[in-house]
Amino acid sequence: MAVRFSVRSPLVARAGVALAVLVAAAAVPGAAVAAPAVAPITWAACTEDWLVEYGCATYEVPLDHDRPRGATTTIALARRPADDPARRIGSIFFNPGGPGGEGRSLVSERSGLFPPEVLARFDIIGFDPRGVAASDPIECFSSDAEAEELLAQMRLLPLTQETITSTVRANLAYTESCKRNAGPLLRHMSTVNVAKDLDLLRQAVGDDSLSYLGLSYGTLIGATYANLFPDRVRAIILDGNVDPDQRTNQRLANKFDRAGGFELALRHFLAECDAAGPNCAFAGNARAKLTAIQTRLRQGPVTLPGLGSVSIDLLYGIVYGSLYEVASFPDTAETLQFVYDGITGKATTARPSRAAGAPSLPKVPPARGWLADAYTYNGNDAFYAVNCADAPLPRNPAQYPEIAEAFEAAHPTFGRGEAFGEVGCANWPRTEERYAGPWNADTARTVLVVNPTYDPATRYSFAVRMTRQLGNARLLTLDGFGHTSNHSVCVTNWYTRYLIDGELPPEGTRCAQDLEPFPAG
Repeated sequence: MAVRFSVRSPLVARAGVALAVLVAAAAVPGAAVAAPAVAPITWAACTEDWLVEYGCATYEVPLDHDRPRGATTTIALARRPADDPARRIGSIFFNPGGPGGEGRSLVSERSGLFPPEVLARFDIIGFDPRGVAASDPIECFSSDAEAEELLAQMRLLPLTQETITSTVRANLAYTESCKRNAGPLLRHMSTVNVAKDLDLLRQAVGDDSLSYLGLSYGTLIGATYANLFPDRVRAIILDGNVDPDQRTNQRLANKFDRAGGFELALRHFLAECDAAGPNCAFAGNARAKLTAIQTRLRQGPVTLPGLGSVSIDLLYGIVYGSLYEVASFPDTAETLQFVYDGITGKATTARPSRAAGAPSLPKVPPARGWLADAYTYNGNDAFYAVNCADAPLPRNPAQYPEIAEAFEAAHPTFGRGEAFGEVGCANWPRTEERYAGPWNADTARTVLVVNPTYDPATRYSFAVRMTRQLGNARLLTLDGFGHTSNHSVCVTNWYTRYLIDGELPPEGTRCAQDLEPFPAG
């Protein structure tokens, strides 16, 4: 996930990667296949209500960049024009993560990431990457009902032999449905293609070099771009970082470390709750209370007034989702206390919060710009299509239950879910289109790497590794919670100085988060 968040589970969508070009191009980072001249983008008024103030366009890019004059696929874009055209610097391209996250309809919503000075000087351009949302979306099923019938056979945390078998079989069947229905684009969804698409889009808007903000998986797009096109980097911000080498070359170890990132964030959530005392509804040995809830729900669901059936999967989804956004912490604490009181039979004055409204099997939101004919699960389909193409995972599905046991032993809350999150990659069609490094190209300008210390999905150590692996990068640390940097004027100010003037924070710079996890009052 990134960065519109709905509780996105490892089997429905999980918050990047980097991929391979041709053998010849991989030997010389930045090499590119000769292509026809790039036509400009033609903008027109958007027709969707939420984009009515902005310009929209579609743009054709090669389906296979090795065959630039062959078949094409369509990229959908939306643009928020610079507020001060006379002082306009250029465009900032934006990707919210995923993979499978749409960027087009987030132009209006995510413009809040940028302060007025940046909005005055730049066009903000969101694009749906190939195969996602309005960009020739891949569809593994003919209807939501067909997808949901299969998803109902999966569990986020399969514990019994029956649910483990059902979950593995359903994941493999998901892949077979993608093979049947998704068409030729399925084999061209890797991140290397998105980076090459992005360079064509850069040229098509008339920019000599790229300004880009990538969140979560979007950091992999940015890192891949920086190493394919190092001379075309103007200002690249990578916020909420993956470890590019580990994610593309050691995906299983990467998933293990990712589970550890969630555990670390959870540990500090619970510690902050206890330290907040009466300002946190779950305070008072919060870790022990959470363990008691987990132990009971592993035996089976319980029915609670106002919540209905509460399962271990639902608990996982609530906690997993809340760690993405520090502003949700107080409500989540209330929900956890409500569940704890219900399980232990204690009287409660707590109320089930908004976080408790998550369904037992969390779903992604409609992923085609909320169009009337939206197929809800495109974001999920694209998630698999990118991740399975980008990074090798075990091809023997029989290995996954044993992997889950090892993951859970080290990371008891999140390890099992992370291990089963991409079983469908075991039988995914193989592709040679993946970029797996090198990552150390000396870019024309320094890349700005930003990360919270307790980011659950893209843990801080990933950002440290990203900075070390890139040939020219500077790390800005946010001391705080949540997935990608948020609630920090300090970070926003560095965004502004870097994007407009290329100014970098001094090495070792740390920013504070302006929103406390459990504020008083």
